[in-house]
Amino acid sequence: MNQHSKLRHWPAVSFGALTRSQPRDQNFAPVRLLPIAERELRVATRHSRTWWRRVVTLLVALVLAAFVFATVGRWASLSQVGGSIFSTLGGFGLVFALLSGPLATTDCLSRERREGTLGLLFLTDLKSYDVVFGKIVASSLDMMLILAAALPLLAMPLLVGGVTLTQFVSLVLTLANIMFLSLSVGACTSSLVASGRASLGMTLGFLIFITLVVPFVGEEVLKISSQSRTAAFAYMTCPLWAMAACLERSLNSPVWRQWLNAGGIHGLAWLCLLVACLRTRHAWRDLPGSKFVIKWRGRVDRWNKGSDDLRLAWRRFMLDRNPIQWLEGRERIQETVFGVLILTCAGFWAYRHHRDPTAWPDESACFLWPLLSHYVLCLWIAIQAPRRTADDKHSGALELLLCTPLAPAEIVRGNMAILGRRFGRMMFALLALDAYIVQAHYSQQGNWSGFRDFLKVGAYMAIVFPLQGYTMARVGLYRGLLKGNSLRATFMITWTVGLLPWVLVFGFLWTCELARVWYKGSVSFNENFIFGTWGAAHFLVFALLLARANGQLRRNFRHLAAAPFQPSWRKRWRKT
Repeated sequence: MNQHSKLRHWPAVSFGALTRSQPRDQNFAPVRLLPIAERELRVATRHSRTWWRRVVTLLVALVLAAFVFATVGRWASLSQVGGSIFSTLGGFGLVFALLSGPLATTDCLSRERREGTLGLLFLTDLKSYDVVFGKIVASSLDMMLILAAALPLLAMPLLVGGVTLTQFVSLVLTLANIMFLSLSVGACTSSLVASGRASLGMTLGFLIFITLVVPFVGEEVLKISSQSRTAAFAYMTCPLWAMAACLERSLNSPVWRQWLNAGGIHGLAWLCLLVACLRTRHAWRDLPGSKFVIKWRGRVDRWNKGSDDLRLAWRRFMLDRNPIQWLEGRERIQETVFGVLILTCAGFWAYRHHRDPTAWPDESACFLWPLLSHYVLCLWIAIQAPRRTADDKHSGALELLLCTPLAPAEIVRGNMAILGRRFGRMMFALLALDAYIVQAHYSQQGNWSGFRDFLKVGAYMAIVFPLQGYTMARVGLYRGLLKGNSLRATFMITWTVGLLPWVLVFGFLWTCELARVWYKGSVSFNENFIFGTWGAAHFLVFALLLARANGQLRRNFRHLAAAPFQPSWRKRWRKT
């Protein structure tokens, strides 16, 4: 065969070899497990924030461990120091695991419903569990990486002493289980409602209920002893009970209680995922409700906004005064819910006190109750404050509103008036309840020696908490103009107004403690110094944030309303 014939037959030989290498079944396609999760994970791994968040988490955990070591190491043994570091990091890990759902998955499905893209996903071969699990995995990637980054520091007490390997493994599994529950609850509430704020509120309320309310009612109302067999079944879905059982393994607590609690939490998480999958299957259709549902929705709407005559009178009165205040003040369901909650708490405190005056309330209740209740109220303010400005800016209604004779100052004044009416009375009601609790404690004890210290603490709280609520409301209006949605504004307000003062307090006290160790006791501080530092840090942060928010709302309100959103600091730094 000559060279020409070889070249003539080469393409046929090559094509035959290629066709023989292909599978016979051309319709064969590999099965892909959770394709949405795979796609979202590929996108998330390319972000630099996944690396920075792990670094920041490692630094924060290292600072906490160093603070505990510097504080406890002066008087405790090495094994006690290891146990203290392990308990402190475990407590912060519990808080982070509980907040992972509100921070990550509360808006993963509701955002798809609001944007109308959830139905497009079901035009493909995707199932409801593909969508739900894909969104959960994509939203919780950062949270899982942050928890994994903190595990090496959590294992340090193993080298120091006082902690066994069984306790470490048990704590890691417990934190992962609680995080799975929090993420599942966030996904479940996100599938039930289309509003991100409503999903966030439902998630926080449910987690607070199973973490704090259930053990409180069980111990104080039902009188269930923590060491009884009934408590293991009553608190089988309580994350706080799971952490207590995990940290008390050295006290020879039964192992079956911990496994029962782990199974209860895990089962509750899978139940929430099942509800999310069933709800997501039909949520994208937007079918009209039944006659029964429509009837009750009308009743709730009339109860929320009042009768027609009441709404007409309110409209005539408020439109001449401030239209924004009329627009925001039509709904009264939040005021009613807060009023019922405060009356319920006050009734329980009065009943519990008159039932056993000598033992209730104790000093821990006098301190922890005001702190917890006021921070819950401030969190609710942070959720509601940026709602109107962020939603109106996202929909374009804010620009249309600025074309009317309404001035920016009137818009800000109307929003602040409604927030003050909605939350101001609740704040003063909580302060009155706090005063009643302290008075009941010292009047029944008959010992007023420590009343002066509580009076100082109460004075600090009576000034700091109302100022914190006002700052969250004012800064919330400003942050609602900057961020893309109200949830991001809520997270920023919570960090700057709620958590930043505590970070400054702990940083300053840690610096003083290190100086005390280095200079051999030349630097000393007492309780007055600690509470003074706490109040000064809050006043400093509030003053700076209020000055910036007031200046921007007064001078640049129209510019912020017209801008799409504020770029991140990383993008601004790259442009410079």
